[in-house]
Amino acid sequence: MVIRATRDKAPFGLWPSPISPRALTRGARRFGHVQGAGPFVYWSEGRPDEAGRQVIVRARPGQPPEDLLPQPFSARSRVHEYGGAEFLVDGETVYFVEMREQDVWRVTPGCAPERITTEPTLRFADLELDRERGRLLAVAERHFAGNDHQHPENLLVSIALDGRARGTVIDAAAGRDFYAFPRLSPDGKRLAYLAWDLPDMPWDQSALMVAPVRGDGSIGRAERIAGGKGVAAMQPQWLDDGRLVFLSDATGFGNVMLWDGAGTRPLTRLKSELGLPMWNLGVRTMLVTGPDEVSVVAAIDGTPSVLGLSNLSRQRPTTTVDPMPALAGTGAVATYDGGLAMFAGRPAAPAALLARPNARKTRIVLRQASEIALDPRGLSKGRTVSFRGGDRKTTFAQYYPPASATHRGPAGSRPPAVVFAHGGPTASAGRGLALRVQYFTSRGFAVLDVDYSGSTGYGRAYRERLDGEWGIADVADCAAGAHFLGNEGLADPARIAIAGGSAGGYTVLMALATTEVFAAGSSHYGISDLSLLMQSTHKFEAGYLHRLLGTTPGRWRRIAEARSPITRIGAMTAPLILFQGLDDRVVPPDQSRLIHERLSDRGIKTELHEFAGEGHGFRQASTIVTVARAELAFLKKAMRIGKDR
Repeated sequence: MVIRATRDKAPFGLWPSPISPRALTRGARRFGHVQGAGPFVYWSEGRPDEAGRQVIVRARPGQPPEDLLPQPFSARSRVHEYGGAEFLVDGETVYFVEMREQDVWRVTPGCAPERITTEPTLRFADLELDRERGRLLAVAERHFAGNDHQHPENLLVSIALDGRARGTVIDAAAGRDFYAFPRLSPDGKRLAYLAWDLPDMPWDQSALMVAPVRGDGSIGRAERIAGGKGVAAMQPQWLDDGRLVFLSDATGFGNVMLWDGAGTRPLTRLKSELGLPMWNLGVRTMLVTGPDEVSVVAAIDGTPSVLGLSNLSRQRPTTTVDPMPALAGTGAVATYDGGLAMFAGRPAAPAALLARPNARKTRIVLRQASEIALDPRGLSKGRTVSFRGGDRKTTFAQYYPPASATHRGPAGSRPPAVVFAHGGPTASAGRGLALRVQYFTSRGFAVLDVDYSGSTGYGRAYRERLDGEWGIADVADCAAGAHFLGNEGLADPARIAIAGGSAGGYTVLMALATTEVFAAGSSHYGISDLSLLMQSTHKFEAGYLHRLLGTTPGRWRRIAEARSPITRIGAMTAPLILFQGLDDRVVPPDQSRLIHERLSDRGIKTELHEFAGEGHGFRQASTIVTVARAELAFLKKAMRIGKDR
């Protein structure tokens, strides 16, 4: 290998990059659920090169992976619209939810998939095997044909697996607006599950329920043992002796709790967030790893770690903290015979599914999110920064400087920058190497990925800073991030753009409508009409907007209209590029067209790119490539990169 002694000088934003738009999707994968069974690790991965098809894969650590789902099968649940927990492994049998009809199928290696249910009105997810009774328990959603405006009924059901009753679905529990995590005790006599009701999201408050399972398999009256009343319970799991461990944010941070049948007590009292918001069913950071031990994969005091708790019967369990070279806490972890498996970000390589054998400290890469090979000298390493955001409150972000193995910027000049606003908005900025970030930094841009008010990972109080302030606090924090870049000499303050998708796209649009901080904006299927969203959103989020906007079902129109970008187009003056799926049910294409047309009529630089077959979020490789190419070209043009200024 030839090591370059010097790097060529070139203007920031114009460096040649090894990351082409096509490189963003070639061999790319989007990881989903993960589970261990015997010596194997099973996982689902979405593939942009296969039009977003989600395949179930398995591998024994150290051996090549194998696909379990042939074309055209795709494992993906649509319960709560966001799905999750779309498969369950028992031995070598995999039960999964097929994307098209949302029915349950099963498959074993080397055999064709076999259908179990035929239920046109039901969707399934979060499966749990009841082996003694020959059935699955599952979260289900019953939709009402011909009535798109009626909310579906959410419930727990049982699904017969064999014999003449195979495929028969029986309601097991109903009456609550939402259910999650049905988990059967080892003796099969009790069922634990989470339940919550509108207008709450599961991270606002959710109750942990335990119910007896009668001899005939029916579910008896449930008892609330934790959560609710302003507290969120998360991730219930049984120990072999019938005790139950779970997470609770009663202290303001997700901590480990133990229920022994008589009462609950905390096993940790950390000011580190051990849980994650349950946007997808099956989100899991904690695992039962032995008869009297659990492990939690999370950031402990800011350091990615595996937190081990053993001797749980003691008043103070034995605690170990194993720092990780990867960034944990992705909500997808599992045990297999011999160790832990987890999806994790890595600072100098693409995100990966890692196996962590118990017998050694090294990690085995089972699968990378991308097969792209990058020169480590040209990678931008992110670091956590903080600054005073809206209302002078401390705000966190991930800062990535320009980086190249072959080029450097002119002395005394500052780079252009892109401020990223993540979606959700109850989510967080990415960690580790992300190709979308490197796509910009390798060309000489700085990137600031902002954990604005409402972001997760910093406890309940930080998350609740966005309550009633959506469209205000998030915008103020992103604008403060741009000022931080300029004040610290990290970017040219006249050449800072903002980009985001969905809720992040909403922040982009509101930032351009209410501030003059940004030189340009890039909105990926950004929410623009809150009044329409309020009336058309699906059941899972039916109360979410009221909390974010500080409204009530009877009084919301005035605030929704005031905070809708669609009503503020006249205040936008910065160049704006919009990307829109034509099948998007959250942001109808007409909204992006209206913004584009009105900006065009006023002579403001704008572009609109529409994509057939794409909804709220882009999955196809051709779309992702087109978006990357168009976004970069537009931002360079808008910020006059490469031209006299």
